[in-house]
Amino acid sequence: MSPVTKLNLLRSLRSSKKSISQGFTLVELIVVVVIIGILSAIAIPSFLSSADKTKQKEASQLLASYVKAAQAYYTENSAPPTTKAELAQFVAVTGCSSNVAATCKTTAPVSYANDTTSGNWNSPSGLYIIQWVPGATSQFAAVPAGAFAASGYGVSACFNSATGTTKVVDMTTKGTSVTPAVC
Repeated sequence: MSPVTKLNLLRSLRSSKKSISQGFTLVELIVVVVIIGILSAIAIPSFLSSADKTKQKEASQLLASYVKAAQAYYTENSAPPTTKAELAQFVAVTGCSSNVAATCKTTAPVSYANDTTSGNWNSPSGLYIIQWVPGATSQFAAVPAGAFAASGYGVSACFNSATGTTKVVDMTTKGTSVTPAVC
């Protein structure tokens, strides 16, 4: 065999090995799919939880403004507010007539500026029921409502007129159980 023929034969064998090893084996593909599945199982619940925590921030901001309004009312009147109208002197007290979020997106919010009662109302988004117990220590709670009740995180807040302190607490467990904040 001539050296040129041997060289051509070696080149041919070398190129055939390359073409065989250029693809992935079935085992390699299965390993990649399993790794992607594991990463998805870890990431998806984390994304869903962060979406629920973002919705909780609406309730935190609402309750923070309500306790600051109660504090401002007390500073000006030397008595804690007892009605939504008194609270509304320092903050817009509005809500949705429904606790269905889709309905709240298409309806105008209800104003409680002239409401001479205390008690519960829905948040403007309809995701929370705002509960208020007025008194020397005003207690507020935002309880997840409607379809959001099982997956939402609640919030509680308080204003203590004796000490002037306010506090807002974000719940860390899902559901309608909201532990009252202690001022």
